[in-house]
Amino acid sequence: MKNKNVCGRTPGAFLLVLAFLFCGTAARGASTSHSWLWHALVVPPQGGWGTEAGEAISTALEWHEAEIAESGSGTGGHDVQFILLPALDEDSVLDFPLPIDGKTVAVLSFAAPEVDRALVTRLEGTDVPLLLAGGEEVLFDQGMGPAWNVFALDLYRDYRCAAFTLHATRTVSPEAHLALAASRFTVHQEREAKIIYALLDEAGFMPMPFWVDASARNTFHMLSQEIESAADGVVIAFLGSMGAREMWRSFMRVRSAWRLWNCAPPEETYLSFRGMVFADQNLFLQERGGFSGLKHRLWSTRALQVADTVSAGRADALAEWLKRGIDSLPLPINVLDRPALLRALESVHGVPFGGQVLDIAPETHRPRARQVYIAEVRNGSYALLDSLSVAGLPYVPAY
Repeated sequence: MKNKNVCGRTPGAFLLVLAFLFCGTAARGASTSHSWLWHALVVPPQGGWGTEAGEAISTALEWHEAEIAESGSGTGGHDVQFILLPALDEDSVLDFPLPIDGKTVAVLSFAAPEVDRALVTRLEGTDVPLLLAGGEEVLFDQGMGPAWNVFALDLYRDYRCAAFTLHATRTVSPEAHLALAASRFTVHQEREAKIIYALLDEAGFMPMPFWVDASARNTFHMLSQEIESAADGVVIAFLGSMGAREMWRSFMRVRSAWRLWNCAPPEETYLSFRGMVFADQNLFLQERGGFSGLKHRLWSTRALQVADTVSAGRADALAEWLKRGIDSLPLPINVLDRPALLRALESVHGVPFGGQVLDIAPETHRPRARQVYIAEVRNGSYALLDSLSVAGLPYVPAY
């Protein structure tokens, strides 16, 4: 695996293809012409394979490759090589010569969202499985079901609607004032505000929607004054980064007792906004994700060390997801049947992800549920308020 890492970093596209062919024949003395050897292409995280994340991912994949090779029967009767590609950006991925052939079992991506979106476009209409190690911000469902060859380890971004609804049922009385602040001029914000309105209504709350124009002067000050008439409560904000900050400042100016739940990803720039509450599936993974067992397994079985246990955990989960999909196919597998593999991947059960065990939902091509953390900004850091198992929502383009 380490030798292939060097080959996978060859900068030129033509040279990479040559390197791929060389690596396929050199590694462990195997040959891509041998019927038992399949390969998976791996797109690196931002910064490439030399980063802490990149090294952790390649190490975890090296462990799986060795386990498959030394098992005697392989996975589905085949060995699998993980071919490490060079770092790609959203432009280069569209015309990069991906070395896909009849023995390419999948493409695994640990890249940034914009690269993943380009990969979805690049592989659209093919039968090559694309497994995303993240995917929260990557839409591959237009409301008629997910793209048949794309899968993701993260729930899609509107899971926060379900998370805050569940958190409200545990912490807020049905008689409490719940306000939704959203802009009609941003597709995601309006759609997600309508989703959480329906979920809260179904849960027995009476949410008050406020539609605002974030570009209008004093919009949030006037909105906060209107909310103040109810004394206290919770505002769930779908306002984007600047809008949520302005809403918080409006509350601070009038010393409001209202709380602000921000339906946006928690960023470091929010750490000065004390009391702001977030819901996130990845925020506390390093501390609370349960990846110490994986770190111990890599070391105790093959003396492999990783510093970034979350990135290693994502690689471990994708490799296990792929292996379980292959193993579920009828034996013997003489020729790679990618359509059959795609059908198998959409209903895999028991994928380990640190302390979580994930079942894949065919209707979303994502986990049925993920652990989601509710966090509040306190003293310049995120403090854990709650931890919930949250089911992913089927995508709806409008609500």
